[in-house]
This record gives sequence, structure tokens and C-alpha cells, in this order.
Amino acid sequence: MKIEIEVQAFGEVEVQGTADAHKGVELMEVHNLSKDTTLGEVENLLSRLFQEVENGYKNPEQNAGKITIRCKKENGEIVYLG
Repeated sequence: MKIEIEVQAFGEVEVQGTADAHKGVELMEVHNLSKDTTLGEVENLLSRLFQEVENGYKNPEQNAGKITIRCKKENGEIVYLG
């Protein structure tokens, strides 16, 4: 099963000589996992990616994550893409 994990952090930053400045960091990973993978294991992958983003951007105003599982229905069965 193919999953995509995305984490985005963004917020306003101070930059000398500007009225407004914003910073954004986005990381995305693709994992091929077995159907036996637990939600806790997926959460650990997401947590690790959050930590990686936070290492490069301390105290963002917003920090959001998204997990996508790609699949389709074919001949009455769910088929995972990837």
C-alpha cells in the first residue's frame, strides 16, 4: 500500500527592511507499506517528519500534516496504487 505523508510549517518572520515576510517549509515522503502496518506505525512516520520540519523551522505559527492513501475500486475490490 502506497502512502504519502506531507508536513507543512509556515508563519511570519522578521526580515530587516521589509514590512511583511513569511517563511514556509514543506516536506513530503512516499512509503510503500504492507496492509499489516498499524496506525501507530504510520503515526510514528508522521511524527518523525514533523520533527524534521521543526528542526529546520523553530516555532512556526502553523504546523500541519496530511496522510494520503491512494487506491481505486476494481472489479468490486479495493486496489492500492503504488
